[in-house]
Amino acid sequence: RGRWESATAQRMMPMAMAPTASRVGGVGGVAVARHRECRRRARAMSIARTSTRPGDTGDGAERGELSTLDALARTLSRDEDDGVDADARAVGIGDDVANDASTRAEEVRARRVDEVRRERARRETTPEGPTTSWKPWWSPLSTVYNVPTVEPAGAYFLAMLHAGAFVADLALLKLGYGNGGDVFLKLALFDNAVVYDSQWVRCFTACLVDFGLLHFAAVNLALVTIGAEAEAIIGTSPFLTVYILSAAMGGIGSMALDPSTLHVASSDGIFGVFGAMLVYAAINVENEWNMKGFTVRLLYCGAFAAALQYLASVPTEDGGHVVNSVGHLWGFLAGIAMGYTGLSPMFTSKRFETPPEDRMNVVDVTSGPPKTFAALGALSFTILRCAS
Repeated sequence: RGRWESATAQRMMPMAMAPTASRVGGVGGVAVARHRECRRRARAMSIARTSTRPGDTGDGAERGELSTLDALARTLSRDEDDGVDADARAVGIGDDVANDASTRAEEVRARRVDEVRRERARRETTPEGPTTSWKPWWSPLSTVYNVPTVEPAGAYFLAMLHAGAFVADLALLKLGYGNGGDVFLKLALFDNAVVYDSQWVRCFTACLVDFGLLHFAAVNLALVTIGAEAEAIIGTSPFLTVYILSAAMGGIGSMALDPSTLHVASSDGIFGVFGAMLVYAAINVENEWNMKGFTVRLLYCGAFAAALQYLASVPTEDGGHVVNSVGHLWGFLAGIAMGYTGLSPMFTSKRFETPPEDRMNVVDVTSGPPKTFAALGALSFTILRCAS
């Protein structure tokens, strides 16, 4: 009888376990189903042993066997229901986890969309400009302030004028219509032409030509890098004013103090831009709120200044210096003077209109008429110096 009960229980267990195992397989896997099967088999055997008492015979034994089978069936049914409930709870937990993950993903996406929308609105309502016009090779932006900027155009235009004059001379030489310096000679600064023929316009046109390929490369590279960055910070009109008038002052200084009779003033204008940017950093104490940008820009200016000074130290065949240090010094001092008198922006130290992010807006208190008066004053002074 014991063997028959065991065999019957073993035959009934797979039938009772089959649907449950299939359901568990999708949630907990085969290992969970096997564990439950072992537990149910052990409980069924325990019930079989306790339901049939030793010494039962005849009809009593048969009734004991039937009672055992009924108890086994009820146990299997109850365990199966328990397994179904556990599977349902596991499936519910899995659905809850998936729903939570989906909800979190939706929240992250919504937060990113909101950040993009706020950033776009901030760019449209603040005059900062760097996030749309700042080039990756310029000095880093401040992490504290949104600095007002403009899209640079004047520096690139000046570089194109330099390239046009250089290419025109080269083309005329190749075509046999010139000696390779016709445009240069019409624009460069000659002492005799200014002093005796009153061609003082050459003080301004000398900033558009370069002496030699290396000088051409250094000046134009400085224009499209640090020059464009300076224009973005101080504005197009102030930048052009600083460049042209610093070049003119450098040419005047060269005529007055350098023995050479031929001068080009393009690098003098570059030094004037360096001076204006130095004033910008000094009067706004930029190293306090943009230390990295201030340091990188200073290194850029130092590298270009060293290259241009090296070219100024190389004499021509007759021992003169068409590019000379005197012009660089005068141009640098003129840039400092113009920057200090109003052409370099001066920001308020007050933080106002806090944007959605941590950075603050600043405003140039010298914008408008003060810059116009400073530019006209510098122009008048330069013209008077040329006329005298």
